[in-house]
Amino acid sequence: MIRKIKYTAFAAALFFASCTEKLTETNENPNSPVTVPTTTLLINAQYRLVDDIRDQWYSGRMALVWSQYWAQANYTEEDRYQYRENSNSSSWKVIYTDLMDLKTIADLNTDPATKDMMSAYGNNNNQIAVARILKSWTFMLLTETYGPIPYESYGNDNPSFQALKAKENILNPVYADPKDVYTDILKELREAADMIDVSEVAFTEGDRIFGGDASKWKKLANSLILRGALRIKAAVPEIANLAITAALHSGIMDSDTDNALFRGEATAANASPFYKAFAVDNRTDFTVAKPFVDLLKANVGPFASIDPRLYYFAAPFDATATASAGPAISKGDYLPKASDILGTGKYNPDNYIGMPYGLESEYASKIGATKVSLPNMPMQATFGNPFMDYAEVCFIQSELNGWNQEWYEKGVRASMIRWGVNAASIDTYMATLPAASEETVLTQKYIALYMQPYNAWAEYRRTGYPKTLVKPGDVSFVDTDGIISKDDAGKEYVFTTLVSDVTDDLPSRVKFANDEPLLNPSGYDSGVVELGGSDKMSTKLWWDVN
Repeated sequence: MIRKIKYTAFAAALFFASCTEKLTETNENPNSPVTVPTTTLLINAQYRLVDDIRDQWYSGRMALVWSQYWAQANYTEEDRYQYRENSNSSSWKVIYTDLMDLKTIADLNTDPATKDMMSAYGNNNNQIAVARILKSWTFMLLTETYGPIPYESYGNDNPSFQALKAKENILNPVYADPKDVYTDILKELREAADMIDVSEVAFTEGDRIFGGDASKWKKLANSLILRGALRIKAAVPEIANLAITAALHSGIMDSDTDNALFRGEATAANASPFYKAFAVDNRTDFTVAKPFVDLLKANVGPFASIDPRLYYFAAPFDATATASAGPAISKGDYLPKASDILGTGKYNPDNYIGMPYGLESEYASKIGATKVSLPNMPMQATFGNPFMDYAEVCFIQSELNGWNQEWYEKGVRASMIRWGVNAASIDTYMATLPAASEETVLTQKYIALYMQPYNAWAEYRRTGYPKTLVKPGDVSFVDTDGIISKDDAGKEYVFTTLVSDVTDDLPSRVKFANDEPLLNPSGYDSGVVELGGSDKMSTKLWWDVN
């Protein structure tokens, strides 16, 4: 199983790092970790990044609910921003552990003592480039979540970039200036794209995202540059514009066949994270949030027609998660077939009901998961978790070109194609699509980023869209039918935050892991200084200037 690989490969990498000199002297150890294939490290890193970031804890109880794609049915403290400190601390540690596998890939393909052996698993430079791309994707997420972070760069010897250097006896890395981190991420992606030889494979095996296709990794690197450069464009336009120009020239994603997806397997052990949460662990904690369902049903927001992605994103309210094997997650098959007519029969939009967002736990539990819509396609065992997709690239192009109509329409189509919507339903919806504008493009981008919650949350902080989210102090639900309590029919429920410094909007960041002041006090202190002296959820990050 891949989970076992996690510990054997990582332990081998650490052992190899600590024993390089002895191995060079003897070069005869039959158990030498130098034989650990980089293909093993790669599949492990890809799997673990998805499993550690897109799981029920780090996504499900943080960014997925804060972005109001989902809402919890039982314990809503996290929906109201009071996340579990231990979950944050645990996720912080395992993500950095995942990054070590990627660093080891680059190191093994760089070290003269090992690079020839590693070339059996793919072109050396291509392997290094893939490791740099995945590291950059991860570090981008981390710095957009926390701000200052311990950071490591393959091609920059900045003395403040001290992460992942335990073998050099740097056990308490400083938290680097987040602007320096972000600038270097763009440089890393640029250099990674430029070093790729598209005439050779990236990896001979172990690449569950692109099957070793180096040309697609090059497109992903350039597309991630667009994402990152756009994020910081308002703060440092000169840096961003240069990065954008170079990325467009080098080549970006140009169809849904370029989507960077990691698919789970049809087995419980290696299935997608939320299949394991719902079908294996029998957790029915998560429902689709009312603000999101209402947006898809055109009850709120700038769109006039029901979005056919509703029937893929969510299940009818009477679907119940089960522990059955395979992709089915409900009492029936609620994923539309190509021949199904959406909007009628079991796909009647009245059967799709969102959980009111921001309720106190006692009220949400009275509604329960059986009266609202559960997630649908994301609970499949083989669901493809995206690192980035073509739809996002289209919306970026629309924005860069002054809210361009053609790129906007391409983005909507690309998103619907990725989710499996049939051509007739796509055409029907597109015929009612309002003209491209800041609001329509960015709201469609938000819809397309479903199940990419940290990206969506960063986009909200950058742009303020969508305008359909419930804010602290807003009336989140009017119980006209007495669903929560027949005695209180008509009662208004207000979204009340549980974090004293976030009182009128979404959080601006996540606080540093709660054990960092003990485990890495000097590093933690440097991070607080970079934040201006305040490790709070309300502290805006340097690029959040809207």
